Amino acid sequence: MSYEYEIYDNLDQLRKVDQKLADELIKYSWSEDWKNEDFIVFPNEIEFAKFELEDGWYEELGLVIKKGISYKGAVNPFNYINYKKLGDDLIKKWDSSLYYASDEGKIVRTSYGF
Repeated sequence: MSYEYEIYDNLDQLRKVDQKLADELIKYSWSEDWKNEDFIVFPNEIEFAKFELEDGWYEELGLVIKKGISYKGAVNPFNYINYKKLGDDLIKKWDSSLYYASDEGKIVRTSYGF
């Protein structure tokens, strides 16, 4: 499993690529400190959900996904997950100081906090 994302070292780097999203983040945030920290931007909730399963929250809880595993002839159970629903539910319950859902559906994740 893999997911799409972009990593930015700071807000200025994002601003060069996506001015609209940078402006949204500035309006959303209640702190100035995060602007010089790195953050991840996912194109949608599906890619965000895949990240959380593979390298995010669920991995931190102990879920291990082995890349390239064959399942010995069985189907890959991760092909049957409704990532849209998982992403939507994660968004409903997330820590809003660490995540942001943009007007265009992009998801921004920071470990520093907005």
